[in-house]
Amino acid sequence: MTEASSLPLARFTIVEVNDAKVPLCLRLATSLAAKIAADLGADVLKIEPPEGDPVRRAPPLLSQGGSALFEFLNTSKRSLALDLARESGRTTLASLVDKADVVLFEEPASVATSLRQAKATPVEIAAFPLEMDAAQRPVSELAIQALGGLMHMVGEPARKPLKLGGHQASYAAGLTAFTGLMAALAARDAGHRAPSVRVSLAEVMQWVNWKAASGAAASGISPGREGRNSEFQILPCRDGHVAVVYTVTQWPATRTLIGDARLDDPKFSARAGRRQNIAELYAALAPWFADKTREEIQKAAQARGVPFGPIFSPAELLQTEQYMARGFLADMAHSTQGTLRLPQLPVQWNGRSFAPRPAPELAA
Repeated sequence: MTEASSLPLARFTIVEVNDAKVPLCLRLATSLAAKIAADLGADVLKIEPPEGDPVRRAPPLLSQGGSALFEFLNTSKRSLALDLARESGRTTLASLVDKADVVLFEEPASVATSLRQAKATPVEIAAFPLEMDAAQRPVSELAIQALGGLMHMVGEPARKPLKLGGHQASYAAGLTAFTGLMAALAARDAGHRAPSVRVSLAEVMQWVNWKAASGAAASGISPGREGRNSEFQILPCRDGHVAVVYTVTQWPATRTLIGDARLDDPKFSARAGRRQNIAELYAALAPWFADKTREEIQKAAQARGVPFGPIFSPAELLQTEQYMARGFLADMAHSTQGTLRLPQLPVQWNGRSFAPRPAPELAA
């Protein structure tokens, strides 16, 4: 048995359709869902427009040319270029999809109607839910995050809203679509007719930001950016910054860890009191952090069961103890790029991790 055939999804075939005019945020979500399936052994055929997936040219770019984003999102897949504006391309696609278990695509795809009716189970990623009259709405991660209320949560109150870094809306939707994809495969594997799956980025962002909706329902006020009035803040330390985070039940351990007599004041004993006296609370907390390194703070907090989190740069993350212990980053030999270090799936199969195969060259 080969390494690839021993993976959990090795017996399934998935067609990923990347239409030419689909917005980037949808394209990334589809690619991530298919990438996870491919790295878990599924035979994923990526259908690209004749000029290739636009993500092939998206930043950040690698030193040898090409997109680091594309290399990450398309590991372990195969590729086929089809012109879906032509009858011959649509016919070829229909033949491929009829032999697949799942077809994964973005809305609006030029062949969306036929894909929804295919023998393969359709998994569709859209910008908005069907109930919204969204034809004229802009489709971008910026617009989706604003609609979901996330930009109301990030940044200082007196400044303009901030978009979350990276592609968090797309990746959250991609993970959601993969969950639906797995449910469809499980149903097919059990001999049942798998229902179609439809995921919208707007709904996923509402789910990601569920605390805002629940808070508004409970208090009538939508929570927003609090800045220095926030319950959990970032404090400077000797070599950087640390996120101060703890649950209600971890407050006694946090108070003992800091060891400042001011924290024994009864006004800090309950969460409501700590929130009401937040400036005094952080005046007592800050000196403990100021003369310690991130490593010293993390080890001392872990010993007490308190989840203080050091803030790392991307370069520092490559060497963090947690990432190293989990084997999260793997070196992958690439035919043109040399050795690329990419994140692996953060799960193991039968106690083993499997390094992904390089993203495919564009094939006609």
